[in-house]
Amino acid sequence: MTDNQQKYLNYKEQFKRLNRAIANGFNLEAMFIAYSIMEDRSESVLKHSDKYDTYIKSLRGHPEALHSKVKYIQKTAECKKDLLHRYFSDELLDNILDWKEERNRMVHALLKQELTSEELENLALHGKEYARIFCNRATNYRRALERAQNKD
Repeated sequence: MTDNQQKYLNYKEQFKRLNRAIANGFNLEAMFIAYSIMEDRSESVLKHSDKYDTYIKSLRGHPEALHSKVKYIQKTAECKKDLLHRYFSDELLDNILDWKEERNRMVHALLKQELTSEELENLALHGKEYARIFCNRATNYRRALERAQNKD
């Protein structure tokens, strides 16, 4: 089995778990899975764009994080000549960052009982949607890069 096939099967399994978690009301687990997917896809986008090493250097010793990866992708996607612009210049990455901030707020509010089950479910559903869209965009971006390289 190739690495791409294994990656596909892993994602298929994680989305099954994500759907099961939401269906059974395990919204915290669903948010954890969605976050993990987005974290991995952001790294993948940076690696495929050959910008991962530059991103790591820009951290100056700070740990990798979803927020910094997404911000780096956004900054690079500002250049209209970069293929990243075509796939990541809309509101998706802003939505992901907003979702992450709300997720963090809710996690900290858990023990203070300042949130409802409905809020958790809503956040889990949004996380699932953003993770799905991000996966699709990352895949489409990778394929576009491959097509461009095959033309050369």
